[in-house]
Amino acid sequence: MAGGVSKLADFHVSVAACLTAQALNIGYAPVVKAGTPALERGRLSHVVQNYLSAETYTLANGPLIDEQGKIGFAQALGGGLVAAIDGMRFVVPVPSIYTRPSKKFFGRSRGITWLNMINDRGVDLGSKVVNGTVRDSLHMIDVAFRRDGGLRPEVLVTDTGSYSDVVFGLVHLLGMQYRPALADIPDQKGWRIQDAGYGSLSRFARGKIDLERIKRHWSDILRVVVSIYTGEIRAYDVMRMIQRDGNPTPARGGDRPLRADLQDPPHPHPCRGGALPA
Repeated sequence: MAGGVSKLADFHVSVAACLTAQALNIGYAPVVKAGTPALERGRLSHVVQNYLSAETYTLANGPLIDEQGKIGFAQALGGGLVAAIDGMRFVVPVPSIYTRPSKKFFGRSRGITWLNMINDRGVDLGSKVVNGTVRDSLHMIDVAFRRDGGLRPEVLVTDTGSYSDVVFGLVHLLGMQYRPALADIPDQKGWRIQDAGYGSLSRFARGKIDLERIKRHWSDILRVVVSIYTGEIRAYDVMRMIQRDGNPTPARGGDRPLRADLQDPPHPHPCRGGALPA
């Protein structure tokens, strides 16, 4: 982290053993070897506690992503500008304040969701662990903007879990194209500006955009978008404020001004992605 060099002998051996144990999910007992200083249990415990953290993994992931992008085959797959974000559910077998119950995904246990971003050149460009099975839409934009490495995508692909009308608007204003793979298309609602006939799409385009309301709140909208873009605030905090269960809250559906704490964000430094949320 500080750029220094460890004074431990055969430090690379200890790191390799710990990474192997974690990657294979076998625990440290199989890689412990009594009589070999680099593989003693005390040495491995010291390395794990002082060198292998979420922060160091994030810093190490950046160069790996960059090198992956230089491989000829990876470059032939695309320019790295088309990305997808999706979540995976995991049961957590031990008690933790970060887990949540869900009979659908975890049965009688509790679990978490791991959001991960990939593009057409590599995987694990950015990730985030979130509590339980909260809607992906609350965290999707943060994953895209708090990457470990790789280019900022021009096109974002997600499933229905990451979609909401608010996310669609934010992604567009943030300079990206949003292409969600929506389920149950007949039940979705599109939005239009003009009172024109859309033929077979008329049932879909039944929502009406209020341009006057947009004009009244345009300065607030731009302030939120710029704050997200520069990392002044998290998109997650904005999403929680303006919507509930995928729908705009009454406060945001009206004409109230934007909250003062989002006009002048009190926390100018973005949080690192990948750590367990509070």
